[in-house]
Amino acid sequence: MITSSKACPPSLLWLLACSLVTAQATPGWSQVTAEAEPPAVAVEIKQESKFLRIRKDTNGEPIAMQTSIARYKPDQGDVIVDLIGAVHIGEGDYYQKLNKQFDLYDVVLYELVAPQGTRVPAGGKKESTGSPLDLISWMQGQAKSTLGLESQLEKIDYQKPHFVHADLSPTEMGQKMAERGDNALTVGLTAFAEMIRKQNKLAKSAGENGVAQMTTADLMDMLDNPLELKKMMAQQFETSGVMEEGLGDTLNQLLVVDRNAAAMKVLQRQIVAGKKKIGIFYGAAHMPDFEKRMANDLGLRPDRHVWIDAWDLTKAGESPLKGGTTGLMLQMMKQLSK
Repeated sequence: MITSSKACPPSLLWLLACSLVTAQATPGWSQVTAEAEPPAVAVEIKQESKFLRIRKDTNGEPIAMQTSIARYKPDQGDVIVDLIGAVHIGEGDYYQKLNKQFDLYDVVLYELVAPQGTRVPAGGKKESTGSPLDLISWMQGQAKSTLGLESQLEKIDYQKPHFVHADLSPTEMGQKMAERGDNALTVGLTAFAEMIRKQNKLAKSAGENGVAQMTTADLMDMLDNPLELKKMMAQQFETSGVMEEGLGDTLNQLLVVDRNAAAMKVLQRQIVAGKKKIGIFYGAAHMPDFEKRMANDLGLRPDRHVWIDAWDLTKAGESPLKGGTTGLMLQMMKQLSK
């Protein structure tokens, strides 16, 4: 079992977890184009599907974190849409399986906060742009080495000809914020306040149940045990999903709702263009909202789920406290937190 007896990871861990299932942010790559639009019939989805879970052995020990491929179909007609949930860092063979899966579709819609029509270059490498979104890439890179995982952008073959960019650009995200009277400062302050509020509620609940609250010092100690950190993060994904409730209203609107709405417009154009088998490849945090849109916008019902191991919970990488600039910085934080 996951051994930590303390509850409620601090905001830093929460933010890192959110970054692994929501935002692929890489502006500044080459462009292609999109196109039109159709009607909708609402259906009722009685129980929200699950898109991420932990697989355990016969003794109840966690051995893998899995993501799902969920299929949606109409009562009549031959269009199918698969929601292919992802984590943005994972095992190498996880991405190999996804690359093979993508060949089964007429078109795959993918996420990336970048100029419209962006296509990711082979290997996913790029220079830093100085954008605030670089912080997400940096956090994912640190988690990748600590957890012993690979990068989605480096391992997924985005050069496949049937891949279509289906996301907002940084400019469009800014426009969405402005429409609500927001800017980067108001979004940051509001999201931070929501995060603190959530942490306070969790701390109160943990105290009432006699469970010790995890501190920043505890997190620093856990960084010395990457496998336990990996298990804890997987458990965080499963228990709270790091979905709407975990992100908070402000980040959920910006990182999930706005972007999903943009992806749905591209999906509708692809259906009008005659595509019958369509995959939507997005972070797992986006999937509950997409599922509602499948029903409300397109009249599609859940058909089946297939599960794929994304993280091996029996191994991890190296502690980030050992060497390098990041290691020195974290060692200083560890000392200051005592």
